[in-house]
Amino acid sequence: MRKSLKEKDIPSVSYYSVPLHLQPVFKNLGHQVEDFPVAEKVASQCLSLPMSPYLSGHDQTKVIDAIQGSLTA
Repeated sequence: MRKSLKEKDIPSVSYYSVPLHLQPVFKNLGHQVEDFPVAEKVASQCLSLPMSPYLSGHDQTKVIDAIQGSLTA
């Protein structure tokens, strides 16, 4: 989806692509991959989309259409 949005000049970012238990700062806790499968799944699927009180109706429609298009492709 991210690639599809980028092709349509719609910014998106994954702020939390690495779950907390796998981040270097928490390495001393000794957690491994699959210790928290739900957190890992959410981290791999979460995507932040454009949002702002100033986002025009046209831009909102553009984002919605791009998402719908990527889901049906």
